[in-house]
Amino acid sequence: MKYIVLLVSMIVSIYAKDIAFVKDVSGEVSATLNNDAFTVSPGGWLSDEMLIATKDNSSVTLIFKDNSVVILGSNSIFVLEKYVFSPAKKEYDFQVKLEKGTASFESGKIGELAPENFIFKTPEATIGIRGTKFVAKVL
Repeated sequence: MKYIVLLVSMIVSIYAKDIAFVKDVSGEVSATLNNDAFTVSPGGWLSDEMLIATKDNSSVTLIFKDNSVVILGSNSIFVLEKYVFSPAKKEYDFQVKLEKGTASFESGKIGELAPENFIFKTPEATIGIRGTKFVAKVL
């Protein structure tokens, strides 16, 4: 089973655009892309359009290429909808959605360079980031 997870992770890395580095994982965390699910491990990369899910007593710390940091708590569902960080082309887009659970967020370069292009969605509200830190909880 471990080899299958590794193979799926390698295939996802080859065909997907890496946007977020997995710094820390505690407990059980999974990612889903195109109906393929795999276990999230420290040192791995995630891509846009992925759904990240944490289980009971689990958490994950993600560091995006612009140095934004997201920490998901237990029983969270988080979608990496769209991410573009291309300073050379002055192209920026950061769209995520917290569907359930808790998330701590600290903005990076996109929040500084193009705050109008940063969107953090929840089922009840959309948060515009203006170079800040916050915690969101969705029941």
